[in-house]
Amino acid sequence: MRLKLGIAKKLSIFCLFFILILYGTVLDLLINIQTMSGMSGQIVSINNEIASLSKVMLDSLISMDVNDKKYRLLKKDIYLTYFETARNDYLSALDKIAGLASLEYKLPEPWYKIQNKYEQYLIPHIQPSSTKPASNTKPPADNAISSDSNNNSSDNTSPWIFEPVLEDWMKSISNAKQENEREIEQSLIHINDRSRESVKKGMIGFGISIVAGIIGVWFISQSMLKPLNKLKNGLKGIALDNYDHVIEIKSNDEFGELASVFNDMSRQLKESESIRSDFIAILSHEIRTPLASIRESVNMIIEDVFGPINEKQRKFLEIASSEISRITILLNHLLNVSMLKSDSERIKPEPLNPNQLISDAAMSLIGTANANDVELRVYEISETPVPLVMGIKNEILQVLLNIIGNAIKFSYKQSFVDISVFKGVNENELIFKVSDQGPGIPEDEQTLVFKKYYRSKEVRTHMDGVGLGLNISKKIIQAHGGTIYMENNSDKGCSFFFTLPTENEKN
Repeated sequence: MRLKLGIAKKLSIFCLFFILILYGTVLDLLINIQTMSGMSGQIVSINNEIASLSKVMLDSLISMDVNDKKYRLLKKDIYLTYFETARNDYLSALDKIAGLASLEYKLPEPWYKIQNKYEQYLIPHIQPSSTKPASNTKPPADNAISSDSNNNSSDNTSPWIFEPVLEDWMKSISNAKQENEREIEQSLIHINDRSRESVKKGMIGFGISIVAGIIGVWFISQSMLKPLNKLKNGLKGIALDNYDHVIEIKSNDEFGELASVFNDMSRQLKESESIRSDFIAILSHEIRTPLASIRESVNMIIEDVFGPINEKQRKFLEIASSEISRITILLNHLLNVSMLKSDSERIKPEPLNPNQLISDAAMSLIGTANANDVELRVYEISETPVPLVMGIKNEILQVLLNIIGNAIKFSYKQSFVDISVFKGVNENELIFKVSDQGPGIPEDEQTLVFKKYYRSKEVRTHMDGVGLGLNISKKIIQAHGGTIYMENNSDKGCSFFFTLPTENEKN
């Protein structure tokens, strides 16, 4: 059994897939940024603090050594106080560095060696021998602290630490400081590598997102836009009375169901249209024969073939003959609709003079125009020689008569109808235009005026016609390779246009 996925489910799956990729990429970037931010914070806070404390320790050692020498030389207790202050600063800085190891930071090994040296040499307290003889001596360690026997000075005081040991301490602190700087450098290199890796992963993630987006667009076009275009074309075909169009949508979703319903509707409309056309053709053909007999009989009576008739009888017989002629014309229209084919093989055009076509059409309807108190104005093409159009004269005249007749019918009294022909943008065709000053056509009905049997709601009850003239005209023009359309005028009324190819274009 085939799994049925509707449009909503397909869109949901695609959106979920796209969101997972995009948000996963963003989340990875945020995690890496947070990690690098923590690393950089550690470098800035801890390593910079170590650098600062290292300087304090070096300065303290120098201060201790200077004050010790001053004390031994000048014998003033103030230098012992300075010595003790520097010593406390040194110890405080060393304690702070040692305390950094508790902040999830591994203290470099050189600092532990410095701390061990502190325990060996720096714990004893120095006091002047002249004032406090009981505490004058210091316990020797690694020959660092001098005794009275090793002291060549005459004041019985010894240096707090020998110069080689001091230099070793300062060198150890400098080495530890350099180690800290190397650690900063390595951390920066690590952060740089992490940032490059993050950028690489981000680019890959966004690349995958772009690919997923392209696949999604293709998926949507295949699953939604393509079926919609097929349905749109099918509906256009229905609007143009083309019931042979079949929509091929094999998807197992709402569009597939809609296409199936549309195809069923199209087949039913085609069958209904075929039945209606056959019925009208048969009915029209069957009625024309008795109508022709009735018309001939009425005409024979009018012509006194069967004897004289009075004027009153003649008047009503003429009315009957006129109505029979009108019914015959309507039947001919019905037959034309049923039998007219729009294929180009039926057309065997010949060169026609467009000025002559519009003049002949106007002359044929001059009586109708006068009866409706409408003026016909003809504007012929002024180019010399006159470009000829290709077509069948009787059919083109029928188109002009249909359009001009409608313009006269819908025009207000004491108005005018303009009939013109001119060149358009395309030099290989001429444009025929019939413009009136009537009420115009509402926008919601403009797409229906060329439909078969369509008549406006405003005229169905008080104007003759069956709504076939414009449909016949459209089929004739399309069969000649032209187009027909209408537009409402800017002031009042509307204009109908149709195009025909010129003689050169056909050749």
